[in-house]
Amino acid sequence: MSVSETEAGRELVAEWQGLQGRLAEWVLKLAEFDSAGLWAIDGFTSCVSWLEVKCDIARGKAFEKVRVAHELTRRPVIRSAFAAGTLPFTRAQALTRLAGLDDEREVSV
Repeated sequence: MSVSETEAGRELVAEWQGLQGRLAEWVLKLAEFDSAGLWAIDGFTSCVSWLEVKCDIARGKAFEKVRVAHELTRRPVIRSAFAAGTLPFTRAQALTRLAGLDDEREVSV
């Protein structure tokens, strides 16, 4: 493998982690947006409905984004790994589904 291929691979990984970090920021802002009920300003009945229309996100995916957003507000270990880009959204999503985890008994990610 040439040096340029290795560098290209590292660049792709770094960019992927950066994307996950930016998605984490967006998801945490979504939790605040939902908690404040700001979707109602536009006449919507829920944050999920707002996401469907305003962000063109399918209802099931919108629901999951909102669910994960709120779970991350109470799960600092998962939130930190996701924000750092070392834990992709799909894994954060799966971990937030695990019952019985809380601030004191989170899995190591």
